[in-house]
Amino acid sequence: MSKELYEIMLCSDGVTRAVTSINGEKIDPSIGSEISVEEVEEVKPKKVISIQERIQNQVYNFVSLVEGQIDDFIDSDYKNIYDCYKQLCEAGCKSIHATKMREFYLDHYNAMVDLHNGDDPYLEEAWGHLKPKEIKKMMDFYGIIVDDLERIVKNASSQRKPRKRKTKSASKMINKLKYLDEFPELKLVSINPEKIVGSSELWIYNTKNKKLGVYYAQNSIRGFEVKGCTIQHYDEVTSIQKKARKPKVALSNLTKRSLRKQLKDMKTKDQTLTGRINAQTILLGAF
Repeated sequence: MSKELYEIMLCSDGVTRAVTSINGEKIDPSIGSEISVEEVEEVKPKKVISIQERIQNQVYNFVSLVEGQIDDFIDSDYKNIYDCYKQLCEAGCKSIHATKMREFYLDHYNAMVDLHNGDDPYLEEAWGHLKPKEIKKMMDFYGIIVDDLERIVKNASSQRKPRKRKTKSASKMINKLKYLDEFPELKLVSINPEKIVGSSELWIYNTKNKKLGVYYAQNSIRGFEVKGCTIQHYDEVTSIQKKARKPKVALSNLTKRSLRKQLKDMKTKDQTLTGRINAQTILLGAF
């Protein structure tokens, strides 16, 4: 029977200690107990991408699409026609992305304006290779991009539902209303029709006969109501429509002030409105 004894030993881990000795053989306790750093699998925490980072990454992707079109425009000797609105909408660009992109491209547009006007010597040094006509074309190109980004933001706001306090009654009023959701030719999108109920001023555009019209409520406190496809409680005297000879220009800005000015400046004849809304009518705005 082997006898277990203890002896002093310098172990492999560099520590001198009392170790077990069996039949004269010292047992080093440090052997087999060491775990190298390489053997320990390092557990790295999983990186969590915030919503802001995710949105910014999406913005970078949309900017890449636009930048590609800018390169193509330059390569085409400034002749390519670019529909920024269509491309970005099809790619899934939302209002939150367009808002961030607008600031970026507005800076580019303003830089081209300063270059065109000769206001910035540093820009002239950087873009001195461009001819005056090319500078003007680049300025217009950036202007189109900014306008289309603004339209994406505006259309998203138009389609947003109104406050819940009037959604129930409004939704019942407009459930049979026929109107045109979207008119891509002029980059127009109808507002949520529930916004008509209770408003006192409604702007419409008939895409078939190219007429711009405005309804004014008889009573601004009560506002409009909708029955079937008809606007009710509108003033038959002040509510008018006119044929827009240049609808793209007239509808480039859909603010109330701009629409009023465009309608006033039209040389075509005033026409009365019937209150009827049809499937060719875009609902431009309710105020």
